[in-house]
Amino acid sequence: LEESHGDVKTIGRYEILETLGKGAMGVVYKARDPLLDRIVAVKTLVSPRAGGRRTRRAYLERFEREAKAAAKMQHPAIVTIFDVGLEENGAPYMVLEYLPGESLADRLDQIRMPLGRAVQVGQDLASALAFAHRQRIVHRDVKPANVLHAGEARWKLADFGIARLPDSDLTQVGIFMGTPGYAPPEAISQGRYTSQADVFAWGAVLYELLSGRIPYEGPDTRTTNGYVLKTTAKSPRDYDASIPEPLAEVVMQALHPSTEVRFQDGAEAEAALKRAWDECLTNEMVLLPSLTGPELSHDRVTSTMHHTVALRSKARAGKAQGQASPSSPPPSHAQSGERLVISNARPAHAVGDDDPTRILSRVPDGGLEPMGGSGDSGRHPAAEWSGHAYPKTLEEAAPFGKGRGMEHDRTLPDAGRVDISRDLLRQSERHRPAPSSSPPRSSMPSSLPSMIEERVPSRAIARAPASPSSSPARIGLWIVVLLLAVAAGAGAAYWVIGRL
Repeated sequence: LEESHGDVKTIGRYEILETLGKGAMGVVYKARDPLLDRIVAVKTLVSPRAGGRRTRRAYLERFEREAKAAAKMQHPAIVTIFDVGLEENGAPYMVLEYLPGESLADRLDQIRMPLGRAVQVGQDLASALAFAHRQRIVHRDVKPANVLHAGEARWKLADFGIARLPDSDLTQVGIFMGTPGYAPPEAISQGRYTSQADVFAWGAVLYELLSGRIPYEGPDTRTTNGYVLKTTAKSPRDYDASIPEPLAEVVMQALHPSTEVRFQDGAEAEAALKRAWDECLTNEMVLLPSLTGPELSHDRVTSTMHHTVALRSKARAGKAQGQASPSSPPPSHAQSGERLVISNARPAHAVGDDDPTRILSRVPDGGLEPMGGSGDSGRHPAAEWSGHAYPKTLEEAAPFGKGRGMEHDRTLPDAGRVDISRDLLRQSERHRPAPSSSPPRSSMPSSLPSMIEERVPSRAIARAPASPSSSPARIGLWIVVLLLAVAAGAGAAYWVIGRL
């Protein structure tokens, strides 16, 4: 458009509200679409004052390439194109999504981003470039000024105005069209733009996101391009040592002067950044403030911005030390010299209704561990039992079983029953282990006679089995009879109901 159109109030059907900015390729206006009643951005192509018909045609063809490229860019991290058209005088225009936010360049001039947010922006831009490269489209001018804030934590890549189709006849080779400091060596020296040129520019943007510095910066275009051609950028860790090593390696590979080392396209760069970030999180190189911390102005940032463990070696060493011993598998019983045994020992606390009657105890091989928890007490389980005020039941004092004095006839007279207790005492005496240096292995407590005399009177032992109703078999028989009666009653009731 000629400069005389600066006072124009409409472009096509769109009402111009204000001028948003001017660039080398065009002017961007804020406009209103009266048909849909929404705010849009209208971009026009600036034609040079001097030049004939051929020059003007070249500009129109370039604008046509931008329209075709932008029409294919349907991606969450790319500014959407709504419409294209020609004015009455033949000047073309594009209608784009309007983003009221600032550019990434304006934001980075004022603040430093926390590490997590900076990596997220880098991933979004890499995803946008990967999508464009799959469409065989090269942006050619990736820089913070062309990244617009789309609200909350979202950023979108804009201005495909100098994008080109690699297979198009309109491609012009040998013309430098990028931005100094963001264009790779092959673009500066040969005017050759491929997907790797976008990767180089993306690496420069990520470099600035992480370190707050521009990798190549000079007083003018020629000096800056000379730095790119003759030198290699410093690692971003030279400016901020808190940047994790995996992220710095991704940045340096994206900025590598050689196209053989550099990532081939946006998809490869996106995958590398994702792997590096996963490594940082997995190895606990990134601390919580770097993920949830606020943005800081440059005057508040010290020599290190991020809360991280920057070195891989330190992160791995700290993670190894932080692993507690329970996380490793416990040694086997054979290796530890211990074995599991079943004991009837009472715990030191009061026994509840749900407590088990048998306890698994891990003791060293060679004998049972004396009860009470201390390995050197030397007290037998029965002696330890007697130290607690637990009432002994009949089964605890003299369980039923052969060799325990209970195999006698239950119908013996009282004198015979008394002999049962005496016989039981003799049986327990025979089970008393011989003195030995090792702990006793017998399951029969040595102090059982004294326990029976003190806690279980002989009459209680004699009279306990006298009642025939206490027989387990007889009790089971009564239960079976009761169940049969209930079943018969239920069947009869069912028959009566059926008859009715």
